[in-house]
Amino acid sequence: MDQQSAVGSQDLKKARSHAQGGGVAQQNVGAHVMPGQDTSQTNGPPNHGQNGASPNGVPASNGGVPITNGDHMDTSMALAGPTDPPPLDQSWRETPANKSLGKLMDRVAQQCYHDLNETLTKMAEAGAESDTHQANGILAQGQQDTSETSVAKKRLLLNFASEQRDRFTKTLVLTDWAKNEKDMARLIDIKVWQEMQRWAYTNAATAIGETKLKMIDFKVPAPNIEGAMELLATGKASWIPDLGYIPPKRLTAKQLLKTLKGMNVTLATRLNLHEELPPYMQDFTIADGRATFSVPSEFEVDLSVADEEPASQFYLIDVRFLFSPSSNMLHDELRGHMEARTNQVLESGGLQGCYDFLHNFVLTHKINTLRNQAQDLIRYGKWFECIKVEPMRRSLVVQYWVGMPGPKNWFEIGIASGKQKAGSRKKPTPTVMVRWFRKGREVVDEQLAFDWKKLDLEACLMQVIAKHSLGKLAAAKDGLRVLAPESKVLKTDLTKSNMAPEECILTLGLPSMRSPLVVRLEPVTGQMSITPPSAATLNSERVLNSDPNVEVPRVLASLACQAVQEPVRKQAELLGWQEVQNLVSVRAKLGADVLQRSVFQPPGWGQQWALAVSFSLNGEKWWIVQVKDNKPDDRSNRTLKEITSVRQLMVTDASPDSQLATLSAYSRASLLRIERLAVAEVSYTVLAGQLRTLRIPHQIEKLDALTEGDASAPGPNSTLSATVFVRFSPLMRDKSDKAWKPWAADSLRLTHHGIEDADFQPGELGSVRYDLRLSVDSEKMKHLRKCLTRAHDRDIAINSTGGLAVRLRTPFGEPFVEQIRKRLRNLERLDGYVAVLQRLGFTCTFVSLAKLAFTYSTAPPLSAQLSFASDGSLPVRLQLEPADSNPHLRVRMMLEQGLNGKNADDFSDFAHTLPLTLPLLQTFERLEDANVLKRSFAVRSRSATWYSIAYKAPLLPCAFEVRARAKAEGGKTVVRWHLQETKSRSGDGGVREDFVAALKVFWQEKGEHWFGIGNGIVADSVGISAALSKLDEFVRRFEGSADELAKPADTTTAPSATETAKQSLQQPAKKPGGASKASAAKNQRPDVIMLD
Repeated sequence: MDQQSAVGSQDLKKARSHAQGGGVAQQNVGAHVMPGQDTSQTNGPPNHGQNGASPNGVPASNGGVPITNGDHMDTSMALAGPTDPPPLDQSWRETPANKSLGKLMDRVAQQCYHDLNETLTKMAEAGAESDTHQANGILAQGQQDTSETSVAKKRLLLNFASEQRDRFTKTLVLTDWAKNEKDMARLIDIKVWQEMQRWAYTNAATAIGETKLKMIDFKVPAPNIEGAMELLATGKASWIPDLGYIPPKRLTAKQLLKTLKGMNVTLATRLNLHEELPPYMQDFTIADGRATFSVPSEFEVDLSVADEEPASQFYLIDVRFLFSPSSNMLHDELRGHMEARTNQVLESGGLQGCYDFLHNFVLTHKINTLRNQAQDLIRYGKWFECIKVEPMRRSLVVQYWVGMPGPKNWFEIGIASGKQKAGSRKKPTPTVMVRWFRKGREVVDEQLAFDWKKLDLEACLMQVIAKHSLGKLAAAKDGLRVLAPESKVLKTDLTKSNMAPEECILTLGLPSMRSPLVVRLEPVTGQMSITPPSAATLNSERVLNSDPNVEVPRVLASLACQAVQEPVRKQAELLGWQEVQNLVSVRAKLGADVLQRSVFQPPGWGQQWALAVSFSLNGEKWWIVQVKDNKPDDRSNRTLKEITSVRQLMVTDASPDSQLATLSAYSRASLLRIERLAVAEVSYTVLAGQLRTLRIPHQIEKLDALTEGDASAPGPNSTLSATVFVRFSPLMRDKSDKAWKPWAADSLRLTHHGIEDADFQPGELGSVRYDLRLSVDSEKMKHLRKCLTRAHDRDIAINSTGGLAVRLRTPFGEPFVEQIRKRLRNLERLDGYVAVLQRLGFTCTFVSLAKLAFTYSTAPPLSAQLSFASDGSLPVRLQLEPADSNPHLRVRMMLEQGLNGKNADDFSDFAHTLPLTLPLLQTFERLEDANVLKRSFAVRSRSATWYSIAYKAPLLPCAFEVRARAKAEGGKTVVRWHLQETKSRSGDGGVREDFVAALKVFWQEKGEHWFGIGNGIVADSVGISAALSKLDEFVRRFEGSADELAKPADTTTAPSATETAKQSLQQPAKKPGGASKASAAKNQRPDVIMLD
């Protein structure tokens, strides 16, 4: 375009000159007035053209033109007299060079149309940008056009407009001049006349000089007397030239050797004594009549002389190039030209001129050789469309990595003038210079060591690319160190090579990587390549190779963190960890240096707690976070979650050998250990917060290993946990009970054993298991200690020395101080239960916090079983054995209600009630069995110690009640049964008088362990059976008296359907599948707490 513009401008200038007529007229006038100037000859008569044959335009001879004095006078007077001015020459107006203004304007318009078509063609060939974000070709407001194609198109259009504007502006000026056409033409006529006069004077002077030169030949030279005498005397003359018609005789070998030796002496004498050798031609040898000068890596030249005169000229014998690839067999035409040119500079400039000529020739030849190699690389090699060569005069520009976005990269090979700094006396010598531009800026701190002896453009290109790759990788390495200046886990290793770019490798590693990241640059394309390949590395390569402004260190750091994060995600997915999405304000909570993060909710953690891991160049950090639901996102209708609190999990303390801190890669076992450690951290954090709130002294020790095997080699089944020591007295003291005293040592140790395995639903809370260990005082819990040492309970164990271990299960992440208190108080209560049973002589068959079984009768064998809640607290469920014949089944519900009371003596009352009521209830069963057909005897239970007895037809209708009453005697409480008649609501009118009289007599009787008191009978637990039997015999004596009564006594009724249903409900039904569960429990390995 620039060349075309220059041509157009020149055309425009010529057109303007033609319109004015000055330049063309001047040229034509000169040619017309001086036709004999270019054809004048030294030995020929000069041609003076219009001025005549004489120099002044007047005939030089005195004759040939007869002129009389009169005529002469007339002529002189005619010339001297006033005449009109001579006519001006206007022949220039008819020449073809004089163009009309209209034709000039047509040519300008035609040139504009041609340039417009050419501009539009170039814009179309530039192509369209595929990823420009333009609507209808218009950029959005405030957006800049950064597309190279679009900018190039705009530059072409603007250059076209600027050139056409200049051209039409000049045409406008010519149009203004055309308004004064006549004046301008007259002015041109005068100028043409002036030029003709000036050339006339010049031609006259030239003709006079030529005449003088021609007159020399007419002089007679003086005779050469000395030459004639020499020729006559000797027959030879040195001044006569040898025309070479007779060939000289051939020299013999001795003559040739002598001649060459003489030439060697001459050359040695001249070079050592007379010649001033150039600095670069100090290395020379003389042999075979020639001096061979050697310039390293450039050329060798053979010179010789033809005369012994020190000032005589050197002549070129041969020249050879000392670099490759080159050819010493030059073409004949080139060799002839080079030899002639060299001899010419040797004649004019001597050895210095020869060196300058050959040196510049070699430098130019080297650049041309490299240019040819570059063209071959593009045409045949792997560099097709990857490098671009721009040939220039005596220089070569090679652009590499053409396909990479952003600023260009190239290097230039040219010839520098070699000028030294000011003040240096050393003569400048041109040299080959290399300039390297990286991203459009010249690199001045790197030196490129090209081999100028063995020319190889591909090797030069690889050296430049190697240095570029090394600089790019070194910058990435330094950037990684800037991102993490204090990192002790980041390992970066840069393999350097100044010649092989494929050997420039940046290795990036973190301890948790399976294999380090290897970053290299493709030598041909310049694209970054990262191994090992994965989806993350492919994405990072795409970003690095498409965005020229991307921060390479940050992308590599993020990729390294992703390489560590991906195995963690995969292992977490296999473990069933749910990754939490839609989190906000994560970076503000976890730290600004976090590059990648993952938040998981392991099974059993619920919705409130989560386990987070952050990845940075400083390593991985594990966090325990609390999350809550935030306001929903209006755009996506998703519920966002916010982190409310974070607590760092020190995984370096997870094992004595700090195994988690030096993991080569995360495995399933390591994540399980981290999960257990996190569960313990959450539990102890909640516990410590609750203990601080309650002001209970406590202490959390560092990590210990509670394992099933060797603690030094923890495996998947090992449990890594901390230990919490809590003061027992402040924990268990009840402010309402002033008489309470501690029953164990004042140090309670609590250890954590993780969440128990189960199939959890998402968001479901799991149960965390703890072990409470304390030392019971020797005087405390003696009764319970005897029972527990023989038991095999999974949740409680005690040894002979008083070491007590209690297992506790609590929901994950919830406070459990109250559960500890309740469990220990239930244990204390259980000890009271056992003490009561042992005082009564009962035999405990099973003792635990969940179940208490004992035998309270041997003949017949009767037993009771109390089933507590999972933590050993109320309510209590009572089960009696045998389930079909136990007498207390009648009052089981009442006994169970008594056990679940809020009084401290409820169990004691229950235990005392069993032997107290056993004879009575056995008697009831015996009497009911005796009257099962007639159904004349009925018992109604009002409570466990209050019963109603009713007789009905065919017996005499009557009712009695049996009730236990306590009475203090001699400092003791004595419980006895009271048997009395129940008065009817309608009075005694319907009862026979003889029955009443007999009953009064009966109330006065007495027997063993019972006695009458006038209106009833008082009996102990042993005598109540005999008293009831005696009463039954008494009532049956009046059998048949019911028919004699006008109105039968109806004070009591048979047990209703509701009463019968209640009694049937007192008998516990056997659970289906009990045998299968029992067998399964038998086959399952018991989980027993082992005491220290």
